[in-house]
Amino acid sequence: MTTQKKKSPKKPQLVPGMFDILPTSDMSWDFMIDKLLKLARGFGFTRVELPILENAVLYEGLDVDSNTIVTFMDPEGNRVAIRPETLPSLMRAYSEHKISETQKLSKWYHCAPVIVYDEKQKKFVNSWEYGFELLGEFSPLIEVQLISLVWKFLKSLGLENLILEINSVGKSDSRKDYEETLRSFLQSKKYELCNECVASIEEYPMQVFRCKNLECRTVAAEAPQVVDFLSEEDHKHFTHILEGLDELAVGYSLNPMLVGKQGTSRTVFSMRYKDEFNEYFIGEGAFHEEMLKDLTGKQNACFGFTGYMEVLQKAVQNLKLEAIGDIKSEVYLAPLGDLASKKALRLFSELWDAKITVHDHFGDGGVKNQLKLAEGQKALIALIIGQKEAMDDMVILRDVKSGMQEVFRYDQIIDEVKKRIGR
Repeated sequence: MTTQKKKSPKKPQLVPGMFDILPTSDMSWDFMIDKLLKLARGFGFTRVELPILENAVLYEGLDVDSNTIVTFMDPEGNRVAIRPETLPSLMRAYSEHKISETQKLSKWYHCAPVIVYDEKQKKFVNSWEYGFELLGEFSPLIEVQLISLVWKFLKSLGLENLILEINSVGKSDSRKDYEETLRSFLQSKKYELCNECVASIEEYPMQVFRCKNLECRTVAAEAPQVVDFLSEEDHKHFTHILEGLDELAVGYSLNPMLVGKQGTSRTVFSMRYKDEFNEYFIGEGAFHEEMLKDLTGKQNACFGFTGYMEVLQKAVQNLKLEAIGDIKSEVYLAPLGDLASKKALRLFSELWDAKITVHDHFGDGGVKNQLKLAEGQKALIALIIGQKEAMDDMVILRDVKSGMQEVFRYDQIIDEVKKRIGR
């Protein structure tokens, strides 16, 4: 009689193209998210959370490669898409919830994953988009403030060698003459262009400025510039933006070849960062009101910026900043033994309620090792509870820097800690 061998269970593995964010190996993610949240709130932006699944019709006709969008049929026969970018979802939410009827100006920020499928590499591509968007009624100075927010956010991460490039492509209805002039020029050069740029001549001739093909870049450098065709209104608007950036001492370079994706208009800008080894494309911003109108039928101003967290992560990791992973606690709580750990559990809760930042250690470890951990956490105070202290309702308070320590009654310790840290 033969016995069949039991099949060993398959080990779960990451889908190719996806990535995990693990705090044990990389603290830069929390560092970036913390800076993003604080600055966004400081500038009056509130966070929006959007679903990863959308009706596939949301992305039809947009400047998204339809072959890369991951779609499937739900049980009801509706085609559903995994979000390939955030902005269409944000606009759908703005329209569907009729935000414009109750708020003249919405200042939103977002940070969420997006997924597409790369046909050439035969794998999914996972990115984390973050961005800021103004929707409703706002002045050029508010637009400058958004650009300043992006600038300050990147600076707060330690990215000093930033390159802000800016241009204006005018409103779509005022650049018809320019587009016709550009089409004529590109038609005369079409044999020097790649297939994608030739195909886009009629619908979006400015695509040639976004192409990375060297031959196309050469043609684009000789093409008429959109800034020479701006209407008086568009020119005045762009001047306000540049004057605002000058007022804030935000350095920028005018780039007449900088244009946005199809569906963008007026002010367009991009952020890049250079270190001694690499150059990183951080993200780009523009007016998106044409996209908003195409998606929702709503005629509202819409201006914003989108970047990618994984790009920032690479740039920040190369800086090797001391601030990354530098978790500071005011108090380090070090119980020694089971009874002391139970007492420390209560003390941890009370310190938290008193708004005192505390790091706890409820695992095994001698007092010397725990005091080393307290130094690593850069805690000001270590609170030590041994078995005897737990039984006597006492706590040892140790000044981590000087090593001086005193014993206090449990009911005195919160007030004493507050006094020591200057509360």
